[in-house]
Amino acid sequence: MAENDLQKHLRALDEMCSRISFALKEDEVFSQILKRSCEIIGAEGMSVLLVSADNNYLKFYAVESSAKEQLRKLKVVPVKEGIAGWVFSTGKAVLLNDPYSHPKFLPVVDSKTGYHTKNLICVPLISRMRSMGVLEIVNKKSGNFTQDDLYFTQALAGIISIVIRNISLFTALTNKNNMIKSVLNGIPGGFISINNAGKILEFNTAAAHILGIALSVHNMKADDIFKMQPELVGVLKEVMRTGNTGNRLILNTKKTTGEKLIVGYGTILMKNDDGKVLGSGIIFQDLTKIQGLP
Repeated sequence: MAENDLQKHLRALDEMCSRISFALKEDEVFSQILKRSCEIIGAEGMSVLLVSADNNYLKFYAVESSAKEQLRKLKVVPVKEGIAGWVFSTGKAVLLNDPYSHPKFLPVVDSKTGYHTKNLICVPLISRMRSMGVLEIVNKKSGNFTQDDLYFTQALAGIISIVIRNISLFTALTNKNNMIKSVLNGIPGGFISINNAGKILEFNTAAAHILGIALSVHNMKADDIFKMQPELVGVLKEVMRTGNTGNRLILNTKKTTGEKLIVGYGTILMKNDDGKVLGSGIIFQDLTKIQGLP
């Protein structure tokens, strides 16, 4: 493959990744990446294997191959065995056009899957200077794998490592947000928070019940949603403006129905690590039925 062909293939890979970068489902992301990459490089199959939590095994994470189901049944490959294990352990890439002659090659994998490996490329997947797994491409459809094919695979491995890292971060953030929402919806009092643009960040179940407002108000302007409760918005904006918070305070406002509403509340100020104000929040209880309050 000539140099200009390599550049063309890398450009096709870049364009492909740009198109699928907004895909929401993890399996769809890797199905598209591996399928298109096999087409670009002219290979029969491609696998992403990631190391297990105990660092003892490589697990098939994504597979594009006619032997996909058989490979998935294998589940794991010991890191001390095979070409994939050696690449993972050493961090060195391998290009083999006669894999059966290599002492690290495991013919047992072919025997279990019924798939004959004619040639292969295996490169490490690196994230934050640590090996997280390997990318393996097998069986060039025409001829042998070349050095340019190896360069392509290494570039692809870099992209896949970034995608896996981003998916991991997104999953962790989603889980954290879901946990926070569960906590907020579990507390007996209402909770509302807005950002410094005046949009609603959080609005829990108790707040919806107390105020009589539907829950689907996230990312909407607080001024538009709380037209019957301008006092609440005023408190939130004042906290952001002054930086002053308080507890055990009393506020007179109204429910969405127009009924009188007295709430006891406390406020919080939200900042980032640099001290920049990101928003404010209010925690409140319905005190309307308590005698003696104004």
